[in-house]
Amino acid sequence: MKKNEIARQYSKALYEIGDEKDNLFELYDELKELNKSIKENESLSEALFHQRVLVEEKQRVFKRVFEDKLSDDIYKFMMLLIEKRRIYFLENIVAEFRRQVYKHENIITVEVTTAVEMSSETKDKLKAKLNEHVDKKIEMEEYCDPDIIGGMVLKIGDYLIDGSIKSKLESLEEQIKKIPLQEIGV
Repeated sequence: MKKNEIARQYSKALYEIGDEKDNLFELYDELKELNKSIKENESLSEALFHQRVLVEEKQRVFKRVFEDKLSDDIYKFMMLLIEKRRIYFLENIVAEFRRQVYKHENIITVEVTTAVEMSSETKDKLKAKLNEHVDKKIEMEEYCDPDIIGGMVLKIGDYLIDGSIKSKLESLEEQIKKIPLQEIGV
């Protein structure tokens, strides 16, 4: 079975629990933070993801670390992932669960890359402008990349809108290269 199909099945099960209890965002936030904690803790990560560690030992480790720190739903879900040897797909499950929750809540993620950090006023103006053109709730993920010099690059789903000065300079350079210099006497 492919990892995307496994991720889809398990995230769908968690989605149904969250939808029934009307706590999709809480489950997503908790699962996302849990995944981050596991990734940041090298020894925990090794214990949970190593192929040679027995399922029972993985469950013991997980219980020792997280039993009283997680909601009942996420705790049981993770114990099931460990039991069924699906813990290896946690990253994909989190991503798929996020996709399902955002689709249900009509949210779209817009990745915004600028050369310097945007002021809150600029963020608000950009969000307002995007809201005029997109019939969804917008969540902005912000990145800084000084290499773009200025302007911004927006990524919405599979679409990329490159309004950076770097891309404009590169485009200008390509146009200049196409000029037959012999014809203009240079």
